[in-house]
Amino acid sequence: MNNTPIDFVWTIPIAPAAHHSAQTLSQQQSDSKKAKQVYLNALAVHAVDFYFQCMEIETDLAASDIWNPVVQKFMDVADLDVKNIGKFECRWMREGEDFVSIPTEVRSDRIGYIAVEIAQSLLDAKLLGFVPTADREQIPVTELKSIDQLLDYLDGLKPVNLSQWLQNVFDTGWQTAQTLFESKPELQFAFRSPQVLASHASISKTLPVKRGKLLNLERGKEQVALFVGLMTTDEPDIDISIEVYPTNGQTNLPSDLQLMVIDGGGETVMQAKANKTEKLIFELKAEPGENFSIKLALDDFSITEKFAI
Repeated sequence: MNNTPIDFVWTIPIAPAAHHSAQTLSQQQSDSKKAKQVYLNALAVHAVDFYFQCMEIETDLAASDIWNPVVQKFMDVADLDVKNIGKFECRWMREGEDFVSIPTEVRSDRIGYIAVEIAQSLLDAKLLGFVPTADREQIPVTELKSIDQLLDYLDGLKPVNLSQWLQNVFDTGWQTAQTLFESKPELQFAFRSPQVLASHASISKTLPVKRGKLLNLERGKEQVALFVGLMTTDEPDIDISIEVYPTNGQTNLPSDLQLMVIDGGGETVMQAKANKTEKLIFELKAEPGENFSIKLALDDFSITEKFAI
């Protein structure tokens, strides 16, 4: 057993109320092994929720799938929603274990995975660390990021404020097309002739503000360029364009790549599949105060960018 010390951990007392909640959930399962799993999942979620409350980070405990007995029966899920940011997966571990188990069903649509070591007495839990993504069944404890980096990581996940773009204030990582083209000349040809594959509202062909970033899709060396463009109108609405292009010398996007636009309520309002096309482009309108997300999915991997107007 590898007893490599962890630089920084948070020890969380497990309150009687958390045990009562976990017991209520576990009693809804007829299989004893599944009941134990649900019990420990619930304790892990309550421990992480307690930590976020201490850090004054707003969560939505009621939105967790731990409360759904049908989901728990067929899946191994321990999610906790951080409001306006996304869901963490809270993975419990036994004392002294060297690996965090990440079930297949939770390896996407998560903003991170927090390792929660639950004491044998079940009286307290330790937050050992976290990883932003998980691409395999077991993650060594030695690969966890320290829990004291979690708040900085959350700051980087806050929605991109598009209203600030109109004031020439841009979020880190979003660059002009020219800047991206300097290092990725193969983008230039594809970027010159846009083609609308799905349309929500008409929009001017010339957008005064446009920024892009490169996204790694973690299947081999798959990578795409995502561009978001804005233009104000006479109405309160803002016209928005969303464009995705291939990179790394590829002339077409991966055939099974999917582009989705998700509204603030979590509903998919626009969706298209690449089918080896040269690009994907959406056009839509949004009002100040609205939130939306852009999701790119490839096989069982997905990446989501959140935006606020």
